[in-house]
Amino acid sequence: MNIFVTGATGFIASQIVVDLMAAGHMVTCGVRDVAYAKNVFPDAQVVRCDFVHDVTRADWLMRLKNIDVVINCVGILHHPNKKNIWAIHYHAPHALFDACIAQGVQKIIQISALGVDQVDVDYAKSKLAADEYLLSLPIPSVVLRPSLVYGRGSYGGTSLFRGLAGLPGILPVPGKGRQQFQPIHIQDLSRAVVNLVAGSPAQPIQLCAVGPQKITLLDLLRKLRSWLGFSRALTVFIPLCLIRVGAWFGDCLPGSAMNDTSYRMLSQDNIASDAATRAFQQHIGFTPRDVDTGLRGQPSTVQDHWHARLFFLKPLLSLGLAFVWIFTALCSALFYSHGASYQLLAQAGVPAVLQPWCLYGASALDALIGVLVLCGYRVARMCVLQLGVILFYTIWLSCKIPSLWLDPLAPLVKNIPMLLLIAVTWALASDR
Repeated sequence: MNIFVTGATGFIASQIVVDLMAAGHMVTCGVRDVAYAKNVFPDAQVVRCDFVHDVTRADWLMRLKNIDVVINCVGILHHPNKKNIWAIHYHAPHALFDACIAQGVQKIIQISALGVDQVDVDYAKSKLAADEYLLSLPIPSVVLRPSLVYGRGSYGGTSLFRGLAGLPGILPVPGKGRQQFQPIHIQDLSRAVVNLVAGSPAQPIQLCAVGPQKITLLDLLRKLRSWLGFSRALTVFIPLCLIRVGAWFGDCLPGSAMNDTSYRMLSQDNIASDAATRAFQQHIGFTPRDVDTGLRGQPSTVQDHWHARLFFLKPLLSLGLAFVWIFTALCSALFYSHGASYQLLAQAGVPAVLQPWCLYGASALDALIGVLVLCGYRVARMCVLQLGVILFYTIWLSCKIPSLWLDPLAPLVKNIPMLLLIAVTWALASDR
């Protein structure tokens, strides 16, 4: 079959694409970054699509020419702009589904999430709206609602849990850790999708994509820590009210792992009924593996260890860099002696008439960089800008005032670790 997979380079979709091609299907990947997708899937067709902007049926018609099955895997847990969440989860899928009917697509599979009908946040409401619209259409379709998806690699809630499990010395547990999950291994979820492509029901159906085992959050975190190979740690129960405060701050930051959506998903069970679990197994034709079997089947690697240990350091790096730029701007413009600043600029060869412009211009640039870094604006580009500005300052002052390298406070020497921190932030910019 010719199968169109949206969000093909994502955590779940990438496994589905690989398994579909292994089963002999022709796959077209719908992605934002075409060059990256072509490197990842050299044997697949790749087309560009953007769920924020492609919200009309006309945007999708040509992409679906000769397509038999569409699998929509696009999703975003949090974004400060609610319009983007609704565009990604509802408006673009709405247009995509309409185009499927117009082009005679035979089947649609929608990857949703378990619990979207129980949580009052835009992530869940927009997902639910798309699910309900798809199920109302006259086309064979399957809405899959997975619980926590785990396996080699991670994204979203799974990454958050790995980060908690990987902290040195302690194991923070939200609430009492009694919240229940029904995790499904990513390979089992992908296998289920492949099987449903071949033989899904003729009528629209909704399935809870869950594993056979219900497990508490506390037990899951302990299993993940053991899987990562880290020694036992002190278990610290974090009151949900404190997590709610952290989520409030996280809502203000793009890409934050802790936000109101995460908080609400953490504060309640995420499981299916026994009947729904059996129905899923009957439709896919096999029983997914339990958590212990799934974790043992893919031992953790050093990359898994790094990811877990760096998970909470990554946002702290950005906050630290933003603080340095903003504090430097404030010190230069407001707190530090202007006379001393002008004297330093004079030593660097700046004419007296230009010294105020250089001082306040540089302060404004530092403040702007700090604010943009704090807001998570185009991380890679901001890293390039930071590297360029610091290298310019360093080279210019090294040529004009080389004695600063020997200054007791080492103002230029400190630029070296700053450059390295920015380089690390750039390396960690992608979360997929």
